[in-house]
Amino acid sequence: MGVASSAEGEEPHVVISVRFLGTGGARFVVARQIRASGGMWFRFGDERGTQITQIHVDPGPGALVRALSALPPCEPLELDAIALSHKHLDHAGDVNAMIEAMTQGGWRRRGALLAPRDAFEGEPVIFPYAAGFVPTHHYLKERSGPYRVNDVDIFTSVRHLHGVETYGLHFRYAGRTISYLPCGRFFEELIDDYRGHAPDALIINVLRYHDTMDVDHLTFDQARAVIAGVRPKVAVMTHFGTRMLERHPERLARELEGELGLRVHAAVDGWTFDATTEIDAVAGNTAE
Repeated sequence: MGVASSAEGEEPHVVISVRFLGTGGARFVVARQIRASGGMWFRFGDERGTQITQIHVDPGPGALVRALSALPPCEPLELDAIALSHKHLDHAGDVNAMIEAMTQGGWRRRGALLAPRDAFEGEPVIFPYAAGFVPTHHYLKERSGPYRVNDVDIFTSVRHLHGVETYGLHFRYAGRTISYLPCGRFFEELIDDYRGHAPDALIINVLRYHDTMDVDHLTFDQARAVIAGVRPKVAVMTHFGTRMLERHPERLARELEGELGLRVHAAVDGWTFDATTEIDAVAGNTAE
């Protein structure tokens, strides 16, 4: 994975990365594919590559194509799990295609599915026939976990204020925590809940800039308040709507970085966030 080998007898270096197969949100951005909507591909492992846990989070429309066309490809047959924060189309449109790819069309039953119960039942976004290809199902509940995928522990957040059952995800591996704050309306408890998990890195959906629309998504100012309150070592903004894109998310990230005194990124399609390097760099600077 591009990291020098550990000296003999030393513990292998932890490697955590997130490939952004899509950074678009909202109906217009997704429908026109102004930004892609393939979700995020998490890898947890070590420099030796002896055991790498791979989890695809929120595979929206185009996820399978984006995964296979990435360089190097994100290989569905190597996935250990697929996780949904919620069942809306821009987060789950390709979930069944990814399940089929992960299981070789059902001929190789393997892996795990993690999603709120309403993604499996009622008007399910995960088709029952596809769910049957996967032996392990985790029905996510509020403030619960750990849900274990190999050596990765996943915890859920407080329930978000959104149109369907929605939870944030906290991934804990080798003493580090990567938190994902998906869609939902701002409320003060969000800050306390996410801060309680002490994330080293926080990935946060920032769909709106400033507007008067009464929708269940964060504005940039609200995301600023969350990042300032949670105080991760590194924050990554993603899932942008048209107004956020017009305001140049990369420029907004630099403004936040100067204002808050912590590392802030604006994700772009295809980018790999090297979480380990970023977290360790901040920790090293703090120690100095």
